[in-house]
Amino acid sequence: MATDMTNGSPLRLLVAFSWPLLVGNVIQMAYALADMVIVGRLLGREALAAVGSVGSTIFVVLGFVFGVTAGVAVVTAQRFGAGDPRGVRQSVGTGAWVCAAIAGAVTAACWLGTEAILRLLNTPPDIFEQTRAYLSVSFLGTPFMVFFNFQSATLRALGDSRTPLFFLAGASLLNVVLDILFITVFGMGVAGAAWATNTAILASALTCLACVTGRLPELRLRLSDWRPRPRMALRQLWIAVPMGLQFSVTGLGAMVLQAAINTFGVALVAGMTAARNVENVACQLPVALGQAMATYAAQNYGAGKLGRIRAGVRASVLVSVVSGLAMTALALCFGDLFVSAFLRERSEEVLAVGRRMLWVCAPFFVPLGLIFIFRNTLQGIGRSCLPMLAGFVEMAMRAGVALGLLRLLGVNAVYWGDPAAWVGAAALLVVAYWAYTRRWPHERGAEPCP
Repeated sequence: MATDMTNGSPLRLLVAFSWPLLVGNVIQMAYALADMVIVGRLLGREALAAVGSVGSTIFVVLGFVFGVTAGVAVVTAQRFGAGDPRGVRQSVGTGAWVCAAIAGAVTAACWLGTEAILRLLNTPPDIFEQTRAYLSVSFLGTPFMVFFNFQSATLRALGDSRTPLFFLAGASLLNVVLDILFITVFGMGVAGAAWATNTAILASALTCLACVTGRLPELRLRLSDWRPRPRMALRQLWIAVPMGLQFSVTGLGAMVLQAAINTFGVALVAGMTAARNVENVACQLPVALGQAMATYAAQNYGAGKLGRIRAGVRASVLVSVVSGLAMTALALCFGDLFVSAFLRERSEEVLAVGRRMLWVCAPFFVPLGLIFIFRNTLQGIGRSCLPMLAGFVEMAMRAGVALGLLRLLGVNAVYWGDPAAWVGAAALLVVAYWAYTRRWPHERGAEPCP
């Protein structure tokens, strides 16, 4: 059901909108973690390292297409907030063409360049073939991810965060079943984990399309709505490409850091892979709040209610800070338990790496959470270049640590790449938001900010 977020309590609206996103993000992360756990326990630490060593690479690609779909949906949310149903339909029809073209180009380029990417990452020879098999199949699933994420982003733009949750739940369960089936029964190795994810996402996307188009009148497009509109496409690209690049440049910094990590051997790669999955769990609530803020800000911006955006940001920051402190405490207290969940057999070397990673990174979960709040708010009002710049800051900080401090500090340098990136990006986004919102009372006849 579509939800108008331009009226009512900001905190209540954001909580109601974000909890399905939180559950959905956890579910979406669950089938990624299922790959890690099943691969690590069934195939061993070399297979776990193979999957984990290209996590940042997959994030670069999928992050870009996810950013594009979310950016396209910003225009849809603004038209919905402005009470323009015709504009909503036209935005969806044009956005489908934009996303399809980008998905095709990205898939072809990445699949053909798989081996070159792995060599740039300094992938260890003993896991090279497994890594190539996993990554090439993952790239082939990019169009399926775009297909599903475009539908999810469109639904969120209309204020419906619950419907994608049900289809993500189905995809997660199917992915776990297919993981075990493809790896143990069909003997497909690490490639089987990637094929399981691709199959589950495609099935979920097709089911979602069949169910949603008949239920939401806002998405019953007429034939004329499918005609590409160059001016609208340019508007969508103006927002979407910087959003996609913001995700990608963040991932590029992680790739540089990963290349440095790979030079220290399989044990370090496996330990950091497990620890980073703990970090992913810790940031899920801020991620959901950020996604909620993107829709909330876009709808209120379209309606000209700029003062409500500030109120929403204040509420989101409060919740994010509290959750960040709580997750820091949990990570520090139960880090060994979390890391060992990804291992078939206990390895003190791998556990020591994971423990060290969490003790360095966990105290910085609060600035990590602020990134999602302020980045999505700026993107929701169409200011996607500023978050892209913050992405470059993240990349520079990670690359600077990996390349600049590696010779000086050795292996200890790689532990500090993520915290440095989080602090740098969070500081830039907070300052950018504050500077931009100071002009709001003079823009678009906005109501005074409370």
